[in-house]
Amino acid sequence: MEFLILKYKSILWACLLLTTIFIGCQKDIILDIPGYEEKLVVDGRIETGLPPFILLTTNRNIFEENSLDSLFGSYISDAVITISDGINFDTLQTVCSSDIPTGYEELGAYVFGIPSFYLKKFKFCAYSTLNPLFFGRENTNYTITIHYKGKKYSANTSIPTSIPLDTVYWKPEKSTPNFGFAYAKLSDPAAIGDSYFWEVLRIKTGNNQNADTRFYRPRNPVFDDNFFNGKKFNFWFENPRTSFDKSLPENEKGLYKRNDTVVIKFSTINSTAYKYFSNKYAQINSGGSPFSSPINVPSNISNGALGIFSGFATSYQILICNDSLF
Repeated sequence: MEFLILKYKSILWACLLLTTIFIGCQKDIILDIPGYEEKLVVDGRIETGLPPFILLTTNRNIFEENSLDSLFGSYISDAVITISDGINFDTLQTVCSSDIPTGYEELGAYVFGIPSFYLKKFKFCAYSTLNPLFFGRENTNYTITIHYKGKKYSANTSIPTSIPLDTVYWKPEKSTPNFGFAYAKLSDPAAIGDSYFWEVLRIKTGNNQNADTRFYRPRNPVFDDNFFNGKKFNFWFENPRTSFDKSLPENEKGLYKRNDTVVIKFSTINSTAYKYFSNKYAQINSGGSPFSSPINVPSNISNGALGIFSGFATSYQILICNDSLF
């Protein structure tokens, strides 16, 4: 018994000693959080067969109260943007949501990538041109130059060679015979570094509900050939329109319904765009978790601006969700 008492006393003394050591080793850490600095934010893209489309905003101060009014009021309409393909040159024109004719709100929502409700309530402006010389072409480099508040910014991008999908098909899940994922087969070229971007638009739904009015992206629409370079590769993507639909049973979320008709927009992008979008969506999908690894989203805009000017080599395929097609 005395031995046990001595043993427990020794353990208690050891715990007390360790506690004292840890408390004595505490050190105050002062974080030097940098103050807010307004920066230009660029969201620009040019696709095969389409004109460039560029949105300009400024970053927000997270230590100030923010609202939809302040967020959507940060869109810039008084910059000057030029574009060049190395031979030709043009100045982009401002196109604002207030210029959209009545009855074309959904088309405007598709072009701006913003729900039509917000287009009606707030003023959004973008920069583009109808000069056919600047409708995107494969294997072409493009440079934009932005003049805003006495500062000059520039960015370069390229539209690579399009690598279309071999085939697309739908396959029902065993537990839900009328619902399944969208599948595709891709033959990746031998050269390493090909990157891809996936978007979808339902032009007909199996339950005859309203079809989509614009392309939607799944939770992570971008991937590269790091694990399947030079090989044939089968993969699937969820339905982004039903992934978070609370009216659906859990085993039907993220799936396409039998007889859905889907346009798949599959794009090839360069490595710079891949790094930007992969980090961006990783940050979005982390949900602001304090336990996730910090993620810095890169930028290809000069002079300290944020954002991306990216090129997309696009191809389109129709997927009819039917058993006979897989």
